[in-house]
Amino acid sequence: MRDSDRRRLRRARMAALGLTPPLGGTSRAAPKSALEVTQELGALQAQDYASGAWSLGVRSGLTLEQVEQAVVDRQVVRTWPMRGTIHWVPAEDARWMCELLAAPRSTTLATRFAQLAITAADVERSGQVFEEHLRVPRSRPDVAALLVEHGIDPAGQRKYHLIGYHCMSGLICQGPLIGKQPSFVLIDAWVPRSRQPSREEGLATVAERYVRSHGPVTERDLAGWLLKPLSLTREALALVDDRLVRETVDDEVWLTHVDARPVPDLPGGVHLLPQWDEFLLGYKSRDVTLPPEHFAKVVPGRNMVFKPTLVVDGQVAGTWRRVSKSAHVRVEVQPFAELSARRWREVQRAAEAYATFLGVEAQVVRAAPGLPSGDGSA
Repeated sequence: MRDSDRRRLRRARMAALGLTPPLGGTSRAAPKSALEVTQELGALQAQDYASGAWSLGVRSGLTLEQVEQAVVDRQVVRTWPMRGTIHWVPAEDARWMCELLAAPRSTTLATRFAQLAITAADVERSGQVFEEHLRVPRSRPDVAALLVEHGIDPAGQRKYHLIGYHCMSGLICQGPLIGKQPSFVLIDAWVPRSRQPSREEGLATVAERYVRSHGPVTERDLAGWLLKPLSLTREALALVDDRLVRETVDDEVWLTHVDARPVPDLPGGVHLLPQWDEFLLGYKSRDVTLPPEHFAKVVPGRNMVFKPTLVVDGQVAGTWRRVSKSAHVRVEVQPFAELSARRWREVQRAAEAYATFLGVEAQVVRAAPGLPSGDGSA
């Protein structure tokens, strides 16, 4: 792909993902609600709570406290709508997305259940227990205790798989944190109103939100995001065909929404993005934004465990980690190459935005390019 095409695609994606202008810039609009962000993106990866909260914060201008209040206010929930992993989704969309996309009866899950000796009776009984006792949020340890109380062995990973199964089926979702523990609650008891689109309406909603908030994308990007066959992906895209713009770049067809956000004339600036952000996790191929020669620096184990990323003008240019102190957060930034003084000032502003999100002061520490900075977390 030509460098000019790559830069253009990166700039358009940053705009679509809600990542321009950078948080802290003078042209930043008023904060968005967490609900608006999830409605725009459809779903945001959030298997790590802190990382997922910053994914909302960096796009909205909200603080961590405000993000958590949006959960308490039942605007957004954290659950398993697809790919067998946790995402933020609009509360009203949680149940139908899980029912349509999560596929809790997959062959992979059946194999894991067999390994853990989880029977159909265990699944049915645990669902009954949750229906009876999770009309209000209860912490994960309390949910495990419920299983024991009703004769279901929670040992090892059994409790997590049973809980996850009933989240994927649309029965339960996560509620607000209880202390530092996630809680679980019946969707029907927690969510004021659940939408009930038809299968076609649901597929169209998912496809349209994805292309509008992630484009330019390929059909394989959407298939990877959903972890669904290309046949289903093409069916979903066909339902919104009149709202898609197609172009061929490097012998690949790229899709953009007709109502895509305007792309700023200025470069994308500097961002400190969390560990599992849609910026990377939202695509099957990451070559547009993550140079292949740097992939192992961002995913050292090549096992989908990502480091938080330093992003410069829409391209991964380094990694970072936070070290929490009593009165401030230390942000240790390790670029892949030397940064100019201007870029370091932008890094400082991005770190201050992150600290504001946490409600503390920021201290930026420069790690020399090429030296390990630890795994860290966002």
